[in-house]
Amino acid sequence: MFTFTNSTQFRHHKLWLAFTFCVVALAVCLAFMFGNAKESTVISGLDIVGEGSIAFLTLAWMLAALASRPPGKVTSLLTIGLGFFLFSVSLDFLDEFFHYPEEAYWLSMIESYPAAVGMVVMTAALYQWHLEQRALNLQLRRREWDFRDHDAIDPITQLYRAEYWKTQINKLQQSGKSAVIAIIDINNFSLFNQKHGYTEGDRYLHDIAQLVIMNLRQQDLACRYAGDRFAILMPDVSPMQADVILNDIKVSIQHLAFRHSQNANAIYTTARSTQVTLLPNQRLATVLNTMLLELERAHDSAA
Repeated sequence: MFTFTNSTQFRHHKLWLAFTFCVVALAVCLAFMFGNAKESTVISGLDIVGEGSIAFLTLAWMLAALASRPPGKVTSLLTIGLGFFLFSVSLDFLDEFFHYPEEAYWLSMIESYPAAVGMVVMTAALYQWHLEQRALNLQLRRREWDFRDHDAIDPITQLYRAEYWKTQINKLQQSGKSAVIAIIDINNFSLFNQKHGYTEGDRYLHDIAQLVIMNLRQQDLACRYAGDRFAILMPDVSPMQADVILNDIKVSIQHLAFRHSQNANAIYTTARSTQVTLLPNQRLATVLNTMLLELERAHDSAA
């Protein structure tokens, strides 16, 4: 069932959400404790809109960061930096409604300095974010091969769909190059779905997809072929080398300890595969039919 907390990262950031509330509450308390309300005739509507929008957008940025990011150093630095900045802009916004006596001069100081501190912390956060994105992009190259087309991405595994895989094979064939293509099939996955449910099955497929990616070279391409099958394209590789890669993938899948959300006992599965060196003059559809039949025969013999 869709719930607000399950669709965001908020449930992992309860302390940071409390920190955000405290920042705003502190600014409001200081204004009410030490300030005197201004007369309506001296309040500027334009200043309220301008400074209020800055405070509102800063708060929105904080909530967006907490809603979309997992716990970690980058998230913490972003929240702290934005929190300092939010404190300053909140006091600045409240200045439009309150004026402070001379003995509360220190409010002007704490109105200015936190913003500067916040900008420094956010600069550090953005640098760490840059390093994080660079690492993620290196992993994405193995998923995307040569370019990105996010409409063709399978939402469960975050791999490209079969049509993208076939398109890249056709491009290789048109350029006169051969490559090893393979299909990996998870054994008895329909029984897993029946026993544990499709939601857990989707989560399991996502974990398996990560293992497939981790065992491939940077120039290889992995896609979700259909259901519990993964399609792999390996250019510039010998059949023996491809066999080693596929065996490593199947061993990794065999040792993946998947835990159901309501059970601490690990669940293990196995996989089978078939591979072919596809030549430029071969028809992909014909070769695929042969490979799929081979997988079915392997399944029937195992049963």
